[in-house]
Amino acid sequence: MPVVLKLFPRKYVIPDDGGLPGPARSQARSPRSGRAEEFDRLVGDHTPRLYRLVRRFASDRSEAEALVQETWLRAWRAFAEVDASRPLFPWLARIATNAARDSWRKRSPLSFADLGEQAETLEDDLVGPEPSRERGELLDRLALGVRQLRPEYRLVIALRYDAGFSYKETAKALSIPVNTVRTHLRRAKSALRSWLEVEDARLDG
Repeated sequence: MPVVLKLFPRKYVIPDDGGLPGPARSQARSPRSGRAEEFDRLVGDHTPRLYRLVRRFASDRSEAEALVQETWLRAWRAFAEVDASRPLFPWLARIATNAARDSWRKRSPLSFADLGEQAETLEDDLVGPEPSRERGELLDRLALGVRQLRPEYRLVIALRYDAGFSYKETAKALSIPVNTVRTHLRRAKSALRSWLEVEDARLDG
């Protein structure tokens, strides 16, 4: 029985063999009870959060939906390897980041000016004593600004702040050193601050 992914307004069908040839087909089947039924439940449980994560580093909604679909396809193929005693979402997040990087390798990367090592954080701008309309507007603008960043910066921002990964977990998911994660975060924050300043000047003008 094929798996039907109920994602967004559409449905995507994954064959029983996961689209894999020959002996690899056996790896596409889950050892868990319920198999397709359980996988379908997991899709329903995790797709909203997965989409929010992917939307942070995808260039637009269409790319985000395609990456979520690819993530679940890869997850189905590797479902037999999942440790049921561990949280599932970190595993899905790693699959999503790998799918994104594979996609970006097929096209020209976004260009972005070289950024200095030193950067102030945005924490003081984001954290206030009470939620406010100004803070909400700033968060909306930052979400837009994140989409202007280089792909590797978007990935680090998404994993660190949206998925809640530690520096070590982010480094493991991206197969980069922890110090590189810290550098990417500093540069991403510097870029976002510069972007906000340019946007403020444009709006004031």
